Amino acid sequence: MTAPISYAEAFLTGVLSGFGMDVDYVRAEKDTLYHLDDSGAEAPVLDLVGGWGSTLLGHNNREIVAHAKALLDADAPIHAQFSLHPVADRVGARLNEILRREFPGAEPYSIIFANSGAEAVEAAAKHGEMARALRARELLDRIAWHADVAARAVRAGTATPGPLPGGGTPASIEELLGAVAEHNAERAARRPVFFALERAFHGKLIGSTQFTYNPAFRDPFAVLGLPARFVPPNDTAALEKAFDEERTAVLDVEVVDGVVTLVERDFPVFAGFLVEPIQGEGGIHELTAEFAARLRQVCDEAACPVVVDEIQTGMGRTGAFFASKHIGLLGDYYLLGKSLGGGVGKASALLVRQSLYRAEFELVHSSTFAKDGFSTAITLKALELLEADGGAVYARAAERGAAITGALRELAAEYPDVIVDIRGRGLMIGVEFADQSRSASAIIREKNASGLLSFVLGGYLQLAHAIRTGPTASAPNMLRIEPSVYLDDAEIDQLRTGFRALCEILRNQDGGALVHPLTWPGTAKAPAITDHRGDAPAPTAPAGRAQRKVGYVSYLPTVEALRELDPTLAKLDDDRLRGYVKRVELLKDLLPLEPVRVESPGGESVDLVAYPLMLTGEQLAGYRRAGLDAVVVGDVERRVRAAKADGCEFVGLARGLGAATAHGGALRVPGVTVSTGHALAAYSALVALESAAVQQFGGTEELAMAIVGGGGRVGAAAAELAAPHVRKITLVGSGGPGADARLREAARRVYQIAWEIIAGGGERAGIVAALAAEPLIVRWLDEGRAAHAPSGEAIAEWLTRTYDVNPFVDTTIDLSAVQDAQLVLSVTPTGSQVLSGQSIRGNAIVCDLANPYTGDGSARYVRGGALRAPGAASLPPGARSTSGDGEMSACAAEVVVRGFAGPGADLAAGRLTGSQDRAIAELAKEHGFRPITT
Repeated sequence: MTAPISYAEAFLTGVLSGFGMDVDYVRAEKDTLYHLDDSGAEAPVLDLVGGWGSTLLGHNNREIVAHAKALLDADAPIHAQFSLHPVADRVGARLNEILRREFPGAEPYSIIFANSGAEAVEAAAKHGEMARALRARELLDRIAWHADVAARAVRAGTATPGPLPGGGTPASIEELLGAVAEHNAERAARRPVFFALERAFHGKLIGSTQFTYNPAFRDPFAVLGLPARFVPPNDTAALEKAFDEERTAVLDVEVVDGVVTLVERDFPVFAGFLVEPIQGEGGIHELTAEFAARLRQVCDEAACPVVVDEIQTGMGRTGAFFASKHIGLLGDYYLLGKSLGGGVGKASALLVRQSLYRAEFELVHSSTFAKDGFSTAITLKALELLEADGGAVYARAAERGAAITGALRELAAEYPDVIVDIRGRGLMIGVEFADQSRSASAIIREKNASGLLSFVLGGYLQLAHAIRTGPTASAPNMLRIEPSVYLDDAEIDQLRTGFRALCEILRNQDGGALVHPLTWPGTAKAPAITDHRGDAPAPTAPAGRAQRKVGYVSYLPTVEALRELDPTLAKLDDDRLRGYVKRVELLKDLLPLEPVRVESPGGESVDLVAYPLMLTGEQLAGYRRAGLDAVVVGDVERRVRAAKADGCEFVGLARGLGAATAHGGALRVPGVTVSTGHALAAYSALVALESAAVQQFGGTEELAMAIVGGGGRVGAAAAELAAPHVRKITLVGSGGPGADARLREAARRVYQIAWEIIAGGGERAGIVAALAAEPLIVRWLDEGRAAHAPSGEAIAEWLTRTYDVNPFVDTTIDLSAVQDAQLVLSVTPTGSQVLSGQSIRGNAIVCDLANPYTGDGSARYVRGGALRAPGAASLPPGARSTSGDGEMSACAAEVVVRGFAGPGADLAAGRLTGSQDRAIAELAKEHGFRPITT
């Protein structure tokens, strides 16, 4: 049975799965969400996120739900656009009452309804720009009137034209006014200026995303929205400087003492300054009262409306309806949302001070579902509950927030090495964790570096302690807490217990304990937390800079390699590790490992940096069987781009990744040469076979070789390199689509190489020597045929006509042909095993690159695919595919060799010629790489 296809944000769902957040909740009340466990029973989860601040009154508040049911039962109109909306007007009246209470003397505010916070931001931006444009038009109209008055005065002889804008005397009033108009047109063409604060978050719609500071949200859509200038929060000097730099002026004219004089007028370029009293997504940072006061003053002087975003902070969450009350900031616009709908309705609002309100805005802005009868009625009910009993909800928010903050600060005092800060006000709290870049756990280090630490911390709390917290968009080491006012003491104790366990894990740098809940089965008892602080790796980066840096994209051949990469995972058995790797398959990128310095005997140096993927050989084989090479291509391309960004000109791919990426041909990363290591894989295997054959048979020239997978890159390269050393080669293919053609092409290339050696006067031995005696070859030599002339296909055709059974290079899909060979090389895909005792003759010597350390029967197995590196250099644990120190896989060694050769060497990417294969092998020897022959 195949898994059902997911259509609703399938990628995001997959990412959430990587943190254990892919939970199907079936019921909710107050601060508890319920899902069904494996037995079908309801399992509670303490929800400290509260719909990202939308459930201050709890999930499914009973009074609000009852009110909603009553509305529906009464068939109350929901959609009656272009009619009276008395309930919406009552909402506006109630909000104005609250505003005047919290800001005595505030003038009335008009209200525009919306569906979401981001839509309210869009409405504010539109209104701000409309008001600015109207002010600009009014100013330019006044200037045009003054120009007409001046022109009439000059024509009447009561005034004379003054100097031009740049100096000089105009020939006429028309020249002067023309210069003024040109100057003003240039200034008026400027785009409006919006200000926002660094760390700000105001939504992710086209306009609102440009007011959101995080470039990950903003940059992809920069050309679509209004640009914003960001100001550091609580920095009055930067605030003043920003306004000074953005101000612009136009020129007006006045008749002064009979002279038409130029006068500068500030031109309206400022459309709004968006501020959050407490920056939620930015890391729970509160503005100071001093900054708020100066902001208000500067904006008043510049006629720039202050847009106070209370979408998350408002509705009582901080202990007052408006968080801006705490810092004394009265806004010109207010944005409300989230808890405005009482956790049930989808409602938001824009409030605009009436002296700044443009009534015509209502004719050019609308939203189908805004101000509907249902959501406004729910909003009115929510406001009634907030205001009930003299605002008891606000007092409870302050008290519950103080209780939570107190518990967390106790933990911060106990774990100062783990918790950096506790910030916030009321029920809007952030817990900032210390940087984990030096953790002993590679998993923790990677999540810290990728900005996903808060997600994995939140996943642990949810799975291990049934506590649901949330990250913040721009503070990757922070968890935020925004529960309802109904959070009780027992739930605060649950919070304390969960966070204490999390602090213990981070203090002891125990990645295994952190990710254990993400492994299957999830009901197993959690392992004891182990202290790994003494296991933190010391920096091993070599001193100075090598002459060149090369990259190597690796993966985990087995889950044991994951334990090597992160020893804190030793407590997890293979099944749990497989479960973890499977769960995070959309989050495969691991941190680049420390560079390995490889120094040639001649003094040249190359730094080799591994870019691992959390992908096992088993998973890789599964992707390939399922026809999902595109997934692997995307993963590898991402890693190659990372290597390029780090300065790597050459990047090698671990064995298996080459075949999945069309040997690098499917990758689209300009400026990088990708190698798959097939030249040195073939070379190392052949040297190992030859060494063993010398011991066992006295040499190889009279031996037959079978190459299983002979149509592939490594198999074909091995055949070309082996041709001068054996009497016959049998290329065995898989029988799959295109296998015959690949085998014939590999045979043709062997003949081409043989002809090049013969015609070029090279040493004749093995197949090369035998072919040299063929009449066709003798005739070509007599005719002086060039060595580089295309000859392989003609030789193949000659042999087919001449022999019933090809005595030089035979091709077949019959695996039993291996029994005729004394030397067997298997280059089938990683993880596969096609050879067995029954398919190999008793005295054969076998090199199986897919299963290099196994064997059966009486055949002798030798290692291949690896080389001893100069200076005993080797990749760090977790990136190796070889078993010994001082060794490198052929794939890693080959990219190092390319690094030694440099970009000018004639060593193209993709399929190499036979001469290039031999050149790489010679370069490897020159720079100190040695095949493994024992």
